[in-house]
Amino acid sequence: MRVLLAIHHPLSQDLGAPGVTLALGRALQAQGCTVDYYGYADAFPGEQHHTALHNLRFPWKLSAHLARVARQYDVLDVTTGDAWPWARAGRPGAARRHALVTRSHGLEHTVSEQLRADAREGKAHLSWKYPLYNGGFRLWEVAQSLRLADHAVLLNEADAAYARERLHVAASKLSIIPHGLGEAFQGLPLPEPLAEGPLRLATVGTFIQRKGREDVIAAAGRLHALGVAFTLTLYGTGTPEPEVRAAFPPSVQSHLSVVPGYAHATLPGLLAREEVLLFPSHAEGYGMALVEAMASGLVPVSTPVGVAPSVVHPGRTGLLVPVGDVDALVAAVRALAADPLQRYALRRAAQARVQGLTWPDIAARTRGLYEGLLGARPAGSK
Repeated sequence: MRVLLAIHHPLSQDLGAPGVTLALGRALQAQGCTVDYYGYADAFPGEQHHTALHNLRFPWKLSAHLARVARQYDVLDVTTGDAWPWARAGRPGAARRHALVTRSHGLEHTVSEQLRADAREGKAHLSWKYPLYNGGFRLWEVAQSLRLADHAVLLNEADAAYARERLHVAASKLSIIPHGLGEAFQGLPLPEPLAEGPLRLATVGTFIQRKGREDVIAAAGRLHALGVAFTLTLYGTGTPEPEVRAAFPPSVQSHLSVVPGYAHATLPGLLAREEVLLFPSHAEGYGMALVEAMASGLVPVSTPVGVAPSVVHPGRTGLLVPVGDVDALVAAVRALAADPLQRYALRRAAQARVQGLTWPDIAARTRGLYEGLLGARPAGSK
């Protein structure tokens, strides 16, 4: 089976959705598939810096590419919002038997609704440009892709419900297939109880509002005021350390460490020194950082977004707090700080909960989906 994986990003192992795409491709190859990729380097050769304009142009670049090469593939697996021009044109150049799959790394509509809700409450600022593309035309593109594809792969039930109920995509055209854990996160040793000292908190993700930036800042200030002894390390901020530090109150500066970037394979070693993951994200398609931190032996304090409701079971594998609720976030951390035995038990349970999320299993499910779609398409269909 020949598969093309296309994504509107530069392909890099150390980036979220691109890293997942590469991992899926390798796992499909191990299942016997031939896999090719198409990303920004193919659409915009030689260009190192990308803007929203590249995202706008990508579907048309991809469509021209597909018109030339689609007949070489059995399956065209394309990120949402990107295959619609080619599909609306009648899939020129496609093999007589093929499948067009659109893949979401987080449904743009549900993310947009949360951002708009935050903006109404004064928790986020949206540019006047937002309704023109990300909050407007891009949402139309994604809806078109979902309707025109033979099948859509989503990451969580909330996104699937939105596609069914609000975008009117048939349930039979939707599948929920999660991401897998990379080899670096498989078979890690059980976490060891740490020596007495401050509670070791961590965040993993970009330092932006959607990831709960303001909630983490406020919680750190309150925890310090309440006398909770803690350290907080922020991994993968994508923002220089001085800028991250300047966002926190002076009173907590001595408690902070900032790691703006890291090689993905080194993350388990970095997290081996931590105990609790703060994951107060306001919107997620999946939340790979959450699953990887759990695999590394951290107990999560998470909002119920993305994959979290499936893997964070309150009081058993972690704690859930409402989106934007700093009081609940602080209370959860205080409870963990006050009970080292329960904290350690949750760390071990969190690690055990995600061990079954492996790329070989995800690839097998994905290949099974492909085979079902190819078998369902009449030999002469376009």
